[in-house]
Amino acid sequence: MSILKVDKLTDVAGQELIVKDKGNVIQTVVVKSDTTSSLNVTSFTEASSDYRVQITPINSANRIFISVTTAGTMNGANNTVFMSRIQNFTSGSAAHITSTAASGNRHRVDYVARPNNGQDANDVYVMHLFGFDDPGTTSQQTYGFDYRRETGGDGTIFFGQSEDGDVSYSSRTPTILIAQEVVI
Repeated sequence: MSILKVDKLTDVAGQELIVKDKGNVIQTVVVKSDTTSSLNVTSFTEASSDYRVQITPINSANRIFISVTTAGTMNGANNTVFMSRIQNFTSGSAAHITSTAASGNRHRVDYVARPNNGQDANDVYVMHLFGFDDPGTTSQQTYGFDYRRETGGDGTIFFGQSEDGDVSYSSRTPTILIAQEVVI
């Protein structure tokens, strides 16, 4: 009987065939954007291309976890639903990667909220979006998010800032995007 010992086993394309440490984070990319923006739209629209993170997977079999955190204010009717979802912008157009299955007329989203009381310009929301993608490639991937409000309501969402002017109770917050490559 013979024993073969190697540091790494790869195919002809250089892809690692055996990965020992499943669940380990291989790399992390963090983007902090101080850009502020606002939207009043009823179809999914990207708030700003400054709210994007790029990562180049080391192995095509690995998974990319994406998290987005931002804060601001929403103004609108008390019953207006605001929603957002993570997108992959790699191909030049947005591809929805949310891992939630479609169900009837329901939108596949990563975040849903309603304004606190409907009209106060300094009622802050905090938006956390979490998702993952299995790109199946070692080409650079670009992730961000888009947003919409329901068609039956009204209102504007403000990203990275409160709606009101530069007064003592107003706020500014960064938008943070994190992409992590994880061995699966």
